[in-house]
Amino acid sequence: MVLQRLPRLATAYLLSLLTCVCVPQQVCRAQPALLPPAQAAQATLPPSASLQPPALPAALTPAPSQPVIADDGYWIISARDCQGQLGPSQCSHFGVWRYDVRGQGRTASLKEFYASLQPQVPVCLMMHGSFVDIDTACRDSLQTNTWLRSGRPGAPLHVVFFTWPSDDTPRVWLPIDVAVLGRRAGRYGFYVAELISMIPDEHPICLVGHSHGARMTVSTLHVLGGGQVDGVQFGGGPYNKHRIRTVLAAAAFDHNWLNPGEMYDRAVYRPEGVLNLVNRRDLALGFYPLHRPLATSAAAARAGFTRGDRQEIGAMSRKIIDFDITARVRAGHIWPHYYGDPDLARAISPYVFFVDPPATTTASTTAARSAVGREIPPALGRKPFGPLESLRSTKWELTSREQQ
Repeated sequence: MVLQRLPRLATAYLLSLLTCVCVPQQVCRAQPALLPPAQAAQATLPPSASLQPPALPAALTPAPSQPVIADDGYWIISARDCQGQLGPSQCSHFGVWRYDVRGQGRTASLKEFYASLQPQVPVCLMMHGSFVDIDTACRDSLQTNTWLRSGRPGAPLHVVFFTWPSDDTPRVWLPIDVAVLGRRAGRYGFYVAELISMIPDEHPICLVGHSHGARMTVSTLHVLGGGQVDGVQFGGGPYNKHRIRTVLAAAAFDHNWLNPGEMYDRAVYRPEGVLNLVNRRDLALGFYPLHRPLATSAAAARAGFTRGDRQEIGAMSRKIIDFDITARVRAGHIWPHYYGDPDLARAISPYVFFVDPPATTTASTTAARSAVGREIPPALGRKPFGPLESLRSTKWELTSREQQ
């Protein structure tokens, strides 16, 4: 079996070498004008009907009314100098840059960042994946800011692009590099948790993670839920001050890692909802996990969270929605495949902006629900991965054990 997988591993290695660029830099430079996201990725996106926002997992408390404000730019916060040390006060090692809507940036500070936050406005933190150098992070941050805001034009939002040292491995053997960066992404979730803890409680928090950034995202949730990273616990226990919603894109971690007793089993305790974007044709994740050739566990982005996973997680699995975007992204994996699609920005907007869409039921979806026993999102015409109650339940009830 190992011999049969060797050609696939070699192919993945060559693809990675061709697509990954590693040019470490020390500072973020102001970016030149870039193509609008929709134009930049037009060649890679298949024609498809517009996506509709997936239903939230429960009737959630609406966010307070917010004023419409102009795009005030975005922030890049870098943990590239934190050196992986876990513990309090690591935020002192963060690099901070403030960018305007055109991508022109300047050095700033965490104090300036916190002072800039408008009352009750959501804060969206985006974590990139592996093999992303600082120049690519700067370019992607501009496109990500434009893309996220296009999901709900004019709605207030603070956008933060969190960057970490994902491009400094020796690149000797891809499976080893991927394993090292995956573990590092998990460790750096501790830094994101510390950053969140310093944001005023009135701000809802949306975490968007791509690839290994999705692993960092669930690590952050695990830490905030009272879990440990490498034996270190954040602030002595669970952190329950912010409303949190989460979007996972091309999630590069085992689909069962949120189950009880697994690596990030506390991750489901904190968020109101977790939206997992499922792409069953993701080429890069087809070789997952590279460092365990005999492993049979698929990545969360390709398999979704299975019926067995949901049974083990229990009542809190209702927070998790698997949303199939295979027809949109096809074999793509890298972040531009996502931020190049404005319909996808609108689909995730309830999680980003904390503005819940009104519930709608049409005759066609009612008939389909009766026929197959599952909700079918309009315009998709396919069954989602999650059970019906996870899509249309009005509330979830936690057992006494889960509330402890």
